[in-house]
Amino acid sequence: MRRYLIIPGALLVSILFSAKSCDEDPEANRYREEKTLLEVMDSVKDEFGSEYLDETSLFVFTKKAMQKLRDYSDYMNIASDTSIDSVYRSQALKMAEELFYPGIDPVEPFSDMPILLDSIWVTQPLHMAGTEFYKGKLGFREVVSARYTKEVEILAVKQTKIIGPDTLKVWQVFLGNMLQNPIDTKRFD
Repeated sequence: MRRYLIIPGALLVSILFSAKSCDEDPEANRYREEKTLLEVMDSVKDEFGSEYLDETSLFVFTKKAMQKLRDYSDYMNIASDTSIDSVYRSQALKMAEELFYPGIDPVEPFSDMPILLDSIWVTQPLHMAGTEFYKGKLGFREVVSARYTKEVEILAVKQTKIIGPDTLKVWQVFLGNMLQNPIDTKRFD
């Protein structure tokens, strides 16, 4: 019988200790919450809303672009796999499209050719191409066609984002156009 009283007693004690105090000032709480929100907004502005990207940020965005290219490969393999339900395949295709800069369409999936990346490297580092725009290129090699390399543009763009009640221009990285002219690496061996 004592066992059955312990659980409700523990629940009652936890409710009692987690309840708000009667002498807390709601105005002080609101002020504290607003101050915290402003501090967070300022730190986000400092971090992501900078006017120019420094070397560290360019390095980080390049690494993010490399990960997006790997994600693209994974999503396209799911979209191409006819053994997977069409709902998952269409969702993977949508997620692949979101990796690219708006208006740029990724390569359509091929049902019999998975995209397996052998390696990814920087062929042109991100560099300023406009006031709110950086551009570069990644090279990559697929396992299936290891003899040839391909390229994809990478873009770091400042875009307007809604953060809480405020809007802020923040840097984001996207994949750009896939450059379909393969380079025969045997010529350089």
